[in-house]
Amino acid sequence: MEFPRGNLPQRPRAAITLTTFLVAVAVVNPASAVAGSAEAGAFGHDPTGAPPDVRIHLKHAKEVVSEPGNSPAPSSSPAVAGTEPAQPLATSSPSGTSSATSVEGPAVVGWGGNFAGQLGGGFVNSYLTSPVSVPALTGVTHVTAGYHFSLALTTDGTVHGWGGNSYGQLGDGQRFDSFTPIPVVGLSGVTAVAAGGAHAIALLSNGTVATWGGSAFGELGNGLTGAGSESLSYSSTVPVNLKSLGNVVAVGAGGANDATLLSNGTVMAWGENSAGQIGDGTRVEKPVPTLVHGLTNVKAIAIGGDSSHGSHLLALLNDGTVMAVGANGSGQLGDGTMESRSMPVPVKGLSGVVAVSASPSHSMALLSDGTIRVWGNNVFGELGVGAGPETCYTAIGRWACSRVPARVGTLSNVTAISAGWRFSLAVSGGRLFSWGWNEMGRLGNGTTVSTSLPVAAGPTNVTTISAGEQHSEALLSSGAPLPEIEVAAGLGSLTVNWRSSYVTERWYVAHRALTYPRSEWREWVQVPASTRSYSVSGLTSGQPYEVIVKNALFGCRIIAGTPR
Repeated sequence: MEFPRGNLPQRPRAAITLTTFLVAVAVVNPASAVAGSAEAGAFGHDPTGAPPDVRIHLKHAKEVVSEPGNSPAPSSSPAVAGTEPAQPLATSSPSGTSSATSVEGPAVVGWGGNFAGQLGGGFVNSYLTSPVSVPALTGVTHVTAGYHFSLALTTDGTVHGWGGNSYGQLGDGQRFDSFTPIPVVGLSGVTAVAAGGAHAIALLSNGTVATWGGSAFGELGNGLTGAGSESLSYSSTVPVNLKSLGNVVAVGAGGANDATLLSNGTVMAWGENSAGQIGDGTRVEKPVPTLVHGLTNVKAIAIGGDSSHGSHLLALLNDGTVMAVGANGSGQLGDGTMESRSMPVPVKGLSGVVAVSASPSHSMALLSDGTIRVWGNNVFGELGVGAGPETCYTAIGRWACSRVPARVGTLSNVTAISAGWRFSLAVSGGRLFSWGWNEMGRLGNGTTVSTSLPVAAGPTNVTTISAGEQHSEALLSSGAPLPEIEVAAGLGSLTVNWRSSYVTERWYVAHRALTYPRSEWREWVQVPASTRSYSVSGLTSGQPYEVIVKNALFGCRIIAGTPR
């Protein structure tokens, strides 16, 4: 795993090269190893029913590297990511002692891919398999993960964003990545926010909405569209108010789509429509809000999709049933077929549903009894039901799927769900559970081992979760006092000291010289659970070093120091 280089300023920013958005994320309302079917191709079945796109997996291939020792640190218990948010980055002091301070109160944490700073920890690296905290962000009520960027809604009605920003999806009037939260300009009175592929949508207190970011397929809803082109002339780096749309009570965003729920129980949607996911009976792009036909008495919506292919829309009705429309290449509409629909159809056998979530490849429903139903693609174990449960097939291959809802039988008392790209998240008893594909640490359980059954992944006290394409964000109701860590410089040595009440899990320490290009991390050193200090000797005087300290209960932290 690559880690940050030195101390970064409060608002570190770097210009990035424009890239094609290949895969985006689901937006949600509040084990055994998995391998893709050989018949489905080297990378498994494409969730939209299109042939697998190798570029998706090669795009960041050089960035996918492992942690020190080329494997996860061992643990005395099953791998569980931090039960408490990770600590802020260290800051140097004149005395030569650096420290990572303790934080209390509600906290936002993220894990997974971080090459655009989308975890908000103040640095960039390939990925983190354990949660890291988002510093300097308080009063958060909701978080949402987009394609390589994240957004948070705060109690004062403002929105902050961090991560990738090439299309202005952070809404700060610029196109530079930000590794820490920055405010979306000109927004106030926001009551809900959702992140899509390269754009975002916010619901304002007056019932109108604002959008910003890319509009390659008209996803800003302002009539401007690139018709598939990624020209920046169709994007907006600041929020655009859609004054023609009012009485909105909820918003959702997919890769290249937006949807709004109106107070009368109907739904308006716009953007890319090649799979008919707008639900107006056509497959023609809609750059302005368009009525979804046949939907009434709706109380919640969710969209799955990516910015270059269509996916599907889910609508939860007041009677606890669900309607679906759009792509159905893996049965993600749940109507028992693999036929895409441009008009909503009922999901079979569902009742008592209280929340829904959708990814490009699969769907999730939370029932009033605290159990979960899932359907769609299962090549990577994202359904959480083990193998199968059935086989989808076309002329180009066969793959595991479920065309009707199946129960995730090992979880109960669930309070939140989120469908990510080829993985899933759920909260039960305040604890995070995850399953599916675990490349780049998507599951947040401290490993990169995939699983087709739910596993506890930490942290605890989770209230809101949002699964993206390669990263996720979670809001914790309260973050207990964190271990305090400091490093003291000696002659050719660094001594790391920490204070913590954790007594059940062993600690792991590694170090490396702080150089550019980055040097390799040394192997993990395991120390007993009772240890609170570790010294690294034989270092070069005057050369800055980074030391990483890891514990299964709170994840990992990095602190910098320079030997005398």
